Amino acid sequence: MQFSILKNQIQGLFKNSASSVMLLASISVVSTSASAIVSYDLKNMGLAATIDGRPISQHLLDRFIVIAKKGDATTPPNQVLQRIIDDDLLAAYARSRFEADDLIKNSKVAFSSKVQIQQSLSANIVAAFGSEMMAEAKKRTGSDKPNYGQTARHLMTDDDWKKLLSDQPEVRLEYRLMPLGQKFAEQLVLRRYRFDANTQGTVTMADVYESQHMQGKFQIHQKDKEYTDQQAQVLMERQYAIHWLEHRSGLTPLEVNAFKQIVVDRLQTQGYLEHIGVAADIHAEIVYLKKMASEVTPEEIKDFYQSHLDMFIRVDRVKARHIRTKDEAIAKEAVAALKQGKSFADVAKQYSIADDRQNGGDLGWVVHPETGSNWLQSLLFFQTVDKVSNPFRMPGKPNDAVDWEIVLVEQKETSYQPVTSESVRYVASQAIAKQKVMQEYLDARARVWNQANIHIRPDLVLSMKFPDEEIHEEAHTH
Repeated sequence: MQFSILKNQIQGLFKNSASSVMLLASISVVSTSASAIVSYDLKNMGLAATIDGRPISQHLLDRFIVIAKKGDATTPPNQVLQRIIDDDLLAAYARSRFEADDLIKNSKVAFSSKVQIQQSLSANIVAAFGSEMMAEAKKRTGSDKPNYGQTARHLMTDDDWKKLLSDQPEVRLEYRLMPLGQKFAEQLVLRRYRFDANTQGTVTMADVYESQHMQGKFQIHQKDKEYTDQQAQVLMERQYAIHWLEHRSGLTPLEVNAFKQIVVDRLQTQGYLEHIGVAADIHAEIVYLKKMASEVTPEEIKDFYQSHLDMFIRVDRVKARHIRTKDEAIAKEAVAALKQGKSFADVAKQYSIADDRQNGGDLGWVVHPETGSNWLQSLLFFQTVDKVSNPFRMPGKPNDAVDWEIVLVEQKETSYQPVTSESVRYVASQAIAKQKVMQEYLDARARVWNQANIHIRPDLVLSMKFPDEEIHEEAHTH
């Protein structure tokens, strides 16, 4: 089980952009209006760049190139360097504007900010130094089975679980240890390790519990012995990775600190973009964006409305026909007949069981109601004119025998929603807020680059295009 757990952390580096374990990987670029003043005047081949006097050594850059290439083998060195500089500048800007907990979220459901940083740091270390770490760990045992310094392992017993969870309340609103359980967890050692003559330590049950998100705590409260043991191993391996970075990586103390800061900068930059709504999940509730939307003025809404009328088209009424069948098989027969060129009216007379079948399924003009529409009306208003729909199963329970509908909209009359309507206000204010947030982000990015004192080696000329994988497509709309 050793090291395989630590090794598996790398996989988290290259998943979705909302993950807390983010990295300099999968870099894509987009042009920006920023025109940063960068001096390409460094002569020392051991120095890749300086950012306001802070050095980025070539040795450090090489390690992040290794990491980036695990996500995209074609990533050039100058893009990796640009990402490092970009995150350095944006993270510093974000820290000047927001609290730390706004940038790396703490919540009862997710991992704590401390755990997120440890996860990302250890995963980056493994990505950068994994092969060397594995080789040394195998050398410890003289076999293919690595040893990462473990000297003792304790598996949870029934008595341990009893002491850990005995004072839990019957009604639980959240997962947490009670005072007696917490005291016992702090004393219960699940792992002992020695990394070298000067470095030894322990992983306690309290360490494991505090490193969990809500689902992990649920597993522990379910007395999952294997899960708890695995998490103790994870924590020990994370400590080993950090020890490796600090003592065996070949990086200087200054480079080690820079490595750690680069990882934190990435997390905080991503957190900043999520916090303001630029890189948030499409369904996320963004307080910052919501506040900005609430401040949009009626004049702004009116201007947006007039410039984006196509967003506010509504269907007033449709002229339509339909075919209703008792099951899907007959509905498919009707569709096949329509595809052979028969008229909709004739097919309705032949296959429909609706009362209007003798009129060719003619529904006449169906008006959009002011309040709630029925199922068939809703179906009609979303159809394309002169295009026969696929068969639709009418609402009902999965095993119920229900009818099927095929519809054809022959004409559609539309108008624009009133500018004073609530739907216009909501849609326009959200769109305007997203525009403002995106512009705020782009302005901030351009400003921090222009204000920075950046020196780079001439062979690492930046493209002055910025990574854009964290920006959702809808942010560029309108």
